[in-house]
Amino acid sequence: MNLALPFLICDENEEVRLLIKTMLSKHGYFHLLEAQNTLEALQSLTEKQFLLIHKKLINDEMKIVLAKRKNFIIFSPSQEQETIDMAAHFGVKHVVSFPYSSKSLVEKINSLVD
Repeated sequence: MNLALPFLICDENEEVRLLIKTMLSKHGYFHLLEAQNTLEALQSLTEKQFLLIHKKLINDEMKIVLAKRKNFIIFSPSQEQETIDMAAHFGVKHVVSFPYSSKSLVEKINSLVD
């Protein structure tokens, strides 16, 4: 587990972003940035950042960026087939659906960065 990994949490809901930041910081992750929409995410996203993004914010421009990355997790209100198919298309192993625990989120992150 690399606690120095930089994260960008992208969700339009401020409470969700704060919840995710709190969950990750309790597990020792401290380099946590936020974006409330795709434009903000694209402006601040770096190559090394681990992206946690809500599925409804994945537009055509973001799909181009995600096609070149493997270090991201998609959040979704449920395990919809459309979201699972999108994740598979990008080679993403994990879709996190609500509600989720900090333990399950950190386990998914660790499985991607090991």
